[in-house]
Amino acid sequence: MNHIDIITDGACSGNPGRGGWATIVIHNGTTTEYSGSAAETTNNRMEMTAALIGLQKTPRDNTINIYTDSQYLINGITKWVKGWQKNGWKTRTGDPVENKDLWESLIAHTHSGVHWHYVKGHAGHEHNERANDLAQHHAGSRAAGGLPSIVPNRTVTTRAVAPGSATFPCYVSLVNGELAQHVNWDDCKAVTHGVSGAKFKKVASQTELQAQLRSWGVSVGS
Repeated sequence: MNHIDIITDGACSGNPGRGGWATIVIHNGTTTEYSGSAAETTNNRMEMTAALIGLQKTPRDNTINIYTDSQYLINGITKWVKGWQKNGWKTRTGDPVENKDLWESLIAHTHSGVHWHYVKGHAGHEHNERANDLAQHHAGSRAAGGLPSIVPNRTVTTRAVAPGSATFPCYVSLVNGELAQHVNWDDCKAVTHGVSGAKFKKVASQTELQAQLRSWGVSVGS
């Protein structure tokens, strides 16, 4: 069997409100992104949608590892659904189970080769960070900007860092004495991965950027 990794995330501007989801599928060295939005939804539904899309995009005859920072999704699919099914899709208090449609779809696409893993959100996991960026973008929580799908060996675009020039959030790197700003994690990774001594950091504001540069001993004029 082939091994496939699926990294997912969901976001919502208001709960309910406009939502976004993102799925990153890694298979045979190729990384593919899927993402989208919903006009009126919840964070939990976006987390579930991301996982469902990932499963729908992968063939069943594979070992699949799904990584999510949603405890609701992990507990629901690995523990709670069995009880809900036995109880006619009612909770212990007799209330209808929320998101039944998505739970049923997830069950239909889950098989013995699917393994669920919890990852802590916003903890530096590169693909979780990327999925979060995409989901937040679609939920309307991030400034509009190019969020292209990953393609192998794509050209990486960087910009020199100057005070007031950065669009946030972004990534900043220091490689062989050269400082650059990157619009997303994949561009940053392409420059820093495997380079001895390379430094990089995600920053959310000009203040964070300046503090990070100071920590690296880099002086940028005002």
